[in-house]
Formats: sequence, structure tokens, C-alpha cells
Amino acid sequence: MFNIITVDDEKMIKRSLRAMIERAGTTYSVIGEATNGREALELIHYHPPHLLITDICMPEMDGLELIAEVKQRYQQMEIIVISGYGEFSYAQQALRHNVTDYLLKPILPDEFLSTLQRIYERHERDAQRLAGRSQQMWSFLAHIEQIIQSIWTVQEKGLHEELEQFRLKVEASGMDAVLAKQIYVDQLVYISQKVSEMSGLSFKPASAMEPEQHHSLEKLYEKFQTACLGMLTEVIQLRNLGQSLQIRKAIRYINANFQNSDLSLVSAADSVSMSVTYFCRFFKEETGMSFMKYVTRLRMEKAKQLLTNPENRINSVAERIGYSDYHHFAKAFKKNTGMTPSEFRNTHVFMDI
Repeated sequence: MFNIITVDDEKMIKRSLRAMIERAGTTYSVIGEATNGREALELIHYHPPHLLITDICMPEMDGLELIAEVKQRYQQMEIIVISGYGEFSYAQQALRHNVTDYLLKPILPDEFLSTLQRIYERHERDAQRLAGRSQQMWSFLAHIEQIIQSIWTVQEKGLHEELEQFRLKVEASGMDAVLAKQIYVDQLVYISQKVSEMSGLSFKPASAMEPEQHHSLEKLYEKFQTACLGMLTEVIQLRNLGQSLQIRKAIRYINANFQNSDLSLVSAADSVSMSVTYFCRFFKEETGMSFMKYVTRLRMEKAKQLLTNPENRINSVAERIGYSDYHHFAKAFKKNTGMTPSEFRNTHVFMDI
């Protein structure tokens, strides 16, 4: 069923639209009618239609405001704008929002039915294409996972082999260039997301398949291959240089901020634009200890220095090294030194005497 919502403050227009839609056949169904944009948004929220037919000049929320909201929230929804002869400047604004079509009042039945049929046929083609993409996505998943693994483990020879196998499978499927482009783009997005999660790097894969509108299968594969090899190069650079430099930069940040109670794993990772998972793994490789252990060690050493001065109150020592809770500080201090802060101070004072 192709679902439609109509929006107009004139009852006769809505009645006329419903009559024409019903005459078009049982394929179409009017699932809601609204008198202004605000009512329409409520209907759309609960029952998003395939097609929205809206007037421009309406009270409370006009058609232009409605169209802007719909395009922001429901980008794929088809929209037909209807307006009078004196409202063409408004219609031009609507067209800039990429509405599907524009019809003048009074609406001619033949023109309306023709527009409705054209939109429905395109909707059906898109639905079939999407179903084909979903099936192809699953059939390619094993190859894609191997490509991801080859990039992350820096296996250049293995990556070339997996890319070639993927190319052969795409060509053997017999799909046209339009569907092939969508497959390549979808898979490239998936690959880049996975590699980004593992590496902390950021890729913009969709741009790799532009700007030409019409590609041969060979050209599509070349672009896909280039993008994958580009990710491999960045991972290699990251492994060889970036990892150590970034972690050292993070260590400098931690050393300068460990006395701040707001210091956290997230803020440390953000300071060098890394994901938390990536940061944790490589921080331990660089320092030999976890982030929390490293910060705790810094804080305990500083606490010892401060406790040796009798003028520093023990509670204030906790605050000055980043602990907002004294009991948390005392527990951590005893775990690391075998003594409570008071015992440590007394021992130090006794040894000085």
C-alpha cells in the first residue's frame, strides 16, 4: 500500500484530493488529513507516509515550514506542493527544498493522476533496488570482513587478493553499473567504519566514489581499490609513527593535568583525538601500564611530597592531587604504599626526628 497524507486548510481541496486518490485505485491510501503544518507533523510522527501533499498558505504552520521540517527528519519522503497562481514565489522556495513536484490550483485530475503514478512507479523501482542491495550486502560479507582484517593487520598482498576476489564476485553477479556503485559505496562505508573503530582514524569513504555520475564497473572497482589501499597506507603510518607520537603527547597532557579532578580517560583520549578503545590499547603498549595506574602513580608520588610538609592538611592534600573524595584517596594511598596518609606522615616525621 502506498500511503498518503494531505494537508490543506480548505475542506473542499482535501475532499477533492481524497476523491482523486481513491479513483486512482486500491494501491493508494489516504492515511491522514491535516489543516495546517503542525497537525501534519503530528500525523507524520505516528504514521510516516510515502507521500505528503501539502498546500503552502495555511494558518499556524505554513507549507514551507512543514516542508523544511519534513526534509530534515524524513529525507526520503516524497512531497507534492499545491498552490494558487499568486503564490509562485512561495512555490519557488518549496522547490529549493527538493520537493518532488508542484501543482497549480485548480488541480486537473489527469495531471494529478499522472504525477501520482509517476511517483509510485519510482518508489517501486527504488524499493526493488534496495532489496537487491540488501541481498548483495550479505553475499559479500565474508570478503569484506577479510578486506578489513587485511587492512588492520597490514597484509598488503592479502588485501590485493581479497579485493580481486570481491571484484570478480561483483562482476559475476551480473548487476548493472548503478547497482554496482551502490554496492561499492555501501561496502566502503562499512569497511571505513570498522577500520575507524579499530584505529581511531577518520575516513570519508563516500567521497571516494565521486564526482563522476556514470561509472563503468572497471572504474568503480579502481576507486574502491584506491580507497581501501589508502586506508592501508594510513594504518601503516599510524603503526610506524603516529602511535608513539600521539601517546607521548597524551602523557604530557596527563602530567600537566593529573592534579585536576576532571582528568579522565575520555579527556585524555580526546586530547589527542583518539577513540577510548584505541587510546587504552596503545597507552599500555607505550607506558607498560594502564591509564588509571599511570595517573594513580603520579598522584601518589605528589601526595607523598605534600604529606612530608606538616603544614599541609591531609584532607587538602587529597583535593590538591585530584581526589574530590578523601576516603577514596585514603584507600588508594594505602593500597599503593601500605600505609594510611596519617601513618605515612607520622613515619616521615619520626624518621626526620
